Amino acid sequence: MNKIWKGRIQKDTDKLVDDFTGSLHLDQQLYLYDIMGSMAHAAGLKSIGVLDQEPFEKILEGLDLVKKDLEKKPPSGYEDIHSFIESRLVDFAGEAGKKIHTARSRNDQVVTDERMYVKQSAYDLITGVIALQENMVALAEKQKGCIIAAYTHLQMAQPVLAAHYLLSFFAKFSRDLKGFFSCFDAADSLPLGSAACVGSGYALDRDLVASLLKFSQKDANSMDAVSSRDFMLDMVYCCAKAMLHLSQISEDFIIYASQEFSQIAIDDAFCTGSSIMPQKKNPDVLELVRAKSALVAGNLTQMMMLLKGLPSTYNRDLQEDKAILFAAVGQTGACMQVFAKLLDHMAFKPVDEKIKGSFIQATDIADYLVGKGVSFRDSHQIVGRLVGYCHKNNKDLQEASLAELNRFSPHFDQDYYSCLKLGACIDSKKVDCGTGTKSVEQNLKKAKQDIKTWKLQADGLKQKLPQYQELKEALR
Repeated sequence: MNKIWKGRIQKDTDKLVDDFTGSLHLDQQLYLYDIMGSMAHAAGLKSIGVLDQEPFEKILEGLDLVKKDLEKKPPSGYEDIHSFIESRLVDFAGEAGKKIHTARSRNDQVVTDERMYVKQSAYDLITGVIALQENMVALAEKQKGCIIAAYTHLQMAQPVLAAHYLLSFFAKFSRDLKGFFSCFDAADSLPLGSAACVGSGYALDRDLVASLLKFSQKDANSMDAVSSRDFMLDMVYCCAKAMLHLSQISEDFIIYASQEFSQIAIDDAFCTGSSIMPQKKNPDVLELVRAKSALVAGNLTQMMMLLKGLPSTYNRDLQEDKAILFAAVGQTGACMQVFAKLLDHMAFKPVDEKIKGSFIQATDIADYLVGKGVSFRDSHQIVGRLVGYCHKNNKDLQEASLAELNRFSPHFDQDYYSCLKLGACIDSKKVDCGTGTKSVEQNLKKAKQDIKTWKLQADGLKQKLPQYQELKEALR
C-alpha cells in the first residue's frame, strides 16, 4: 500500500495493519470534493507565491486527469482517497504535484471534503422532502372530501378528513426541512488553513479559497475546526428524526392496509406476495422503511459514542465518522424517494361503511348536548351511558329511537340524528388547526405556498454548492 507519510516510519506496515487502517473503499465517495478542495487550495497557494503559474496549471491539468481516471476505474492500492489523489497527481503533474500539500494537513483536508459532502447531502435531502410533501399534498387534494377514522390507543376515536391526517405529517416533515436547512448552514464554514491542529505556517488566502469553494464563513479556531464533527452529528440527528416520522406514517399505513382496518389501498406495484400463501398482499416497502429507521437511529447513537470522550483535535477514531454519515444519508434519501412515489400509488377508503359499532360520533353527541345547555361533564356521562346501552342492545347510535334517547336526557331532540352525519361531525370543528372542511382547505392552500417558498430557498442553496466545471473555468 502506497503511503504519502513515509519518512519517519522506516518499516513497511504489516499487511493486516494496512487492511485494518485503510479506508479507500469507503471514502472514495469524497473524491470529487477532494479534487475541488485541492484545486481551490492550489489557487490559494498561487495567490501567496508558493506556486507559480506553470506549476499551478500543471496541478489543475493533473487533477482533471485524476478525476477522469477515477471515473473510469475504482481506485486501489492506497490507504485513502486523499493519498490516492495526491499520488496520482504526482504521476500526472510531476514535481508540481508534490507541492499541493503545502500549508495543509489531511486533518483540515478531510473535514473540508466532509463539509462539502454534508452541504450537498443537505440540499439533496431538502429536495427529497419537498418532493415527498408535494405528493402528500396532491393526495390530500385528490381525496379532500374523504372521511376516515382517527385513532387513539388504536381504537376508533373521531371522524377526520384524510387530508387533515396527511397534513399532520406534512407538519412533521416541515420541521425536518428546517432541520436540513440548518445542517447546510452548520457545514457552510471553511476549515482549510487549520492544518494539523494549530494553523498553517503560510499566509493562505482563506477568503479566496472560501469563495472558490462557496463557503459562506471561515472557521475561527484551528483546533476546533479539525476536531469538531458537530455538523455531522446535526446531519445524522436530522436524518434520524426524519426517519422516525417516516416510520410512524409507515406504521400507520401498514395497519390501515390490513383487512381489519381497511382504511387504505396500496397499488400492487408497491407490495409483494407470499411464497406459500397465494392470497397475500404484503406492504413490504413500508415495513422496510420502518426497519431502516432503526438503522438510522442506530447511526445517531454510533456518532455520539464515537465522539464521546475524544481528546482535543484530530484522532484516528474520526476515520469512522464517514461510514456512519454515509449510511444515515443514504438510507434516509432512499426511503424518502420510495415513500414519495408510494404516495402516488395509494388511496384512502371512506369510513362510512365501517361505522357500525364504532360509536365514532360520541364526542360530537356530547358537544350536541352542550349546545342544549348541558355541562360538558354531565353530557360526557350521559353519552357514556347511551353508548353502553347501545352496545348491550347491539344498536348503533343512529338506531336509538327518540324515546330511548330521552331516557338518558330530555335534551335529545330530532336534530340529534343530523349531528350523527360524518360530514356534520367534520364541520363542527371550528378551530383553524382542526379537521373542519374550511380549515383543511386553508391549510392545504398554505402547504402549497410553503412548498413554493421552500423550493425558492432550495434554489438559493444550490447556488452555494461548488460545481467542478464552474470551478475549473473560474481558475483558468
